[in-house]
Amino acid sequence: MALVVAAWSAAGAADPAPDRVLARVNQTEITYAELQRRVAVLERERGPVAPQRYADVLRSLVQEELLLQAAVAGGLEQDPIVLERLGLARRQVLIDEMLTRRMAPLDKVSEEELQRAYRENAPLFTVEAVGARHIMVGTEAEAEAIHKALEEGQDFATLAKEKSKDTGSADKGGDLGMLARGQSDPEFEAMAFRLKEGELSPVIKTEYGYHVLKGGPHGTIVRPLDEVREQVQQSLVKQKQQDGFRQIMRELEGKATTEVFEDRLP
Repeated sequence: MALVVAAWSAAGAADPAPDRVLARVNQTEITYAELQRRVAVLERERGPVAPQRYADVLRSLVQEELLLQAAVAGGLEQDPIVLERLGLARRQVLIDEMLTRRMAPLDKVSEEELQRAYRENAPLFTVEAVGARHIMVGTEAEAEAIHKALEEGQDFATLAKEKSKDTGSADKGGDLGMLARGQSDPEFEAMAFRLKEGELSPVIKTEYGYHVLKGGPHGTIVRPLDEVREQVQQSLVKQKQQDGFRQIMRELEGKATTEVFEDRLP
């Protein structure tokens, strides 16, 4: 058996004509149009397919054709089990395609819908939080000296402005605001949540440096919409699809005559 594959440069070249033969398996030809159809299916299922991957798709088509020819040569086209499976597959493809087309408009979510769902479900996005101040320096010795100065009564905010290498919080006296769970370094977070309001921490080390923390108020915060936008959108789409499916079934059941005899089940 001879296998011939025609290659082309995807970059900087116009698309080949739809009937251009890209591969030949025995007497069966695989054209550019077939490649385009397969790429379209892959993009619906998995997202964009770069032209650089077309050669991989073509090789997959060749492999499929080889396997198909082997199945046909083995007489499987007329096998009763295979025919039954093909019938079931046909039913499922038709159902899936009908639902996909009916559901497609439900994938769109407006900004107004997002905002409303976010407001109405605020408790879902409410997380435990704690206020904290810190002073960060480069060495343990520096941190220990600062800790001692704080224990002796020096002002935390003043020392933070003078000593802290965290420029984002130093000008605010070391104030980090309210920190939600999962928002900072694990060891730093554990210490911040452990401290009582006004309590001073021992020196702790993170990948950023050495820290002395001052505990703040414990409470909760609502995560901003920008942080949970994708989660809200996915939830809305799922709800729309569930509602849409129920509506489709109501319409179909309303137009059909259906009899179900559960009492006849074994």
